[in-house]
Amino acid sequence: MESVAYPVATSALASFVLAKVLVLTAGHHGRYTMDTPGSVQTFHLQPTPRVGGIGIYVALLAAWMMLATHADTRRILGTILLAGVPCLLVGLLEDLTKRVGIRSRLIATMASGALACALSGTMLTRLDLPLLDAALAHAPLALLLTAFAVGGVANAINIIDGFNGLASGTTVIALSAIALIAATCGDLPLAATAVVLAAAVAGFWMVNFPWGKLFLGDGGAYFAGFALAWLAVLLPMRNASVSPWASLLVCAYPIIEVVYSVARRSRSRQPAAHPDRRHLHSLVATQVVQRRLPALHPTLQNSAVSVLMWACAAVPAVLGVAFSGRTPVLVACAAACVLAYHLLYRQVARS
Repeated sequence: MESVAYPVATSALASFVLAKVLVLTAGHHGRYTMDTPGSVQTFHLQPTPRVGGIGIYVALLAAWMMLATHADTRRILGTILLAGVPCLLVGLLEDLTKRVGIRSRLIATMASGALACALSGTMLTRLDLPLLDAALAHAPLALLLTAFAVGGVANAINIIDGFNGLASGTTVIALSAIALIAATCGDLPLAATAVVLAAAVAGFWMVNFPWGKLFLGDGGAYFAGFALAWLAVLLPMRNASVSPWASLLVCAYPIIEVVYSVARRSRSRQPAAHPDRRHLHSLVATQVVQRRLPALHPTLQNSAVSVLMWACAAVPAVLGVAFSGRTPVLVACAAACVLAYHLLYRQVARS
């Protein structure tokens, strides 16, 4: 890992500097890039640029250029940079026009997943569940599942991107867990790629948290979510000792949030993509932070929500690391996390 110290440092520094540049030049591009308060799911008070994904992508490109002597790491990161273009561009188009439908964005993220499969020759061929593994022996089914899983995680990261540092902090936690598992297995190229990615997201995070000077936007959230999801696919596929359920737990918080939201809206006979303020992080903001910390500056209240919600990301990620090769235990942990989320949601909603 020491040999990639310079690419890691470059990734973090370039992302931070580019994020600051985007903030300082907002007067020139703000008419196109600003996210203004007022929508159902927004909690910020000031117009804020929502194109942080540009800085993350360019920073990773700079890091990729420095990995000439690390062929496997460079190949993994190169696949992410190339395959991530569809979801990044469609997300940025939504950031600039506010007119791209959710279906188009979902298709773009799935297309990125399918393109990553095509470029790398890797796809999900096992879930450590006999009947499903038999089905995944058929390449078209494996490709479809992989594209759907990658697109799902990318959209899940976008859905939790509602408070300063929430999506970026969750992504860094998940990428760190992947790096730990990969390093334990001796897969240093994958571990190094995860660290380089985490560094790029962390560079943005330092500008986003706690004062919310710049947002990921759809482009940044989709691209970061795609990169996380693709590494989560590679982790068990490159390392037979790692259960795919470890990857699921690493990404569990945003996945559970999406599934729970779809189920909740279905019960209310609302469209699955209907925006509302009933996500767990939204309820934590209104029912917990705003009530218990009324004297705190509103922007810091916004960021305090993220600090609390990072625990929802960290707990399953730690379980994934601790039991990375033990599928029965991981399945039980996943079920326990779903139950814990449900109980926490009900408690917060009633408060």
